[in-house]
Amino acid sequence: MVDDAGSAESQRDKLTPARSLERLLRLPLPPPQIRIRPWWFPVQELRDPLVFYLEAWQADAIFGPDRAIIPEMEWMSQALLTVDIVDSGNLVEITVFGRPRVQNRVKSMLLGLAWFHREHRARAEKMKHLEENLKARASHSHTLQHPIA
Repeated sequence: MVDDAGSAESQRDKLTPARSLERLLRLPLPPPQIRIRPWWFPVQELRDPLVFYLEAWQADAIFGPDRAIIPEMEWMSQALLTVDIVDSGNLVEITVFGRPRVQNRVKSMLLGLAWFHREHRARAEKMKHLEENLKARASHSHTLQHPIA
């Protein structure tokens, strides 16, 4: 009997990729990540969230690529934030829970940070183009210099 169990185990290990995919698809979906409400956040403020959208690269610049800054922002602002990717990764949906005044303050702070990062990116692009143009002019002027007689 032990040999039968061992042979059945070895047959399961030799499944084709299609069979292993079928087996994975039959498994139940993992439960969604459940977030526990912090002790300092009142339950009644979960009723009416404020929702707005940012581009995904801006959210990465504000919250970090792994969203590590969110808990610190929540603690400092006394609001809860959720950041969910929508629109095939181009946009993120930001949901702010808290008192209306706090929600508006957090939204304006995040929109201000998004504006800063957008301006910083545009300025960096302009500087890159300027450098490329200056390098092209410098190499072009070295080849066209005429001797002064």
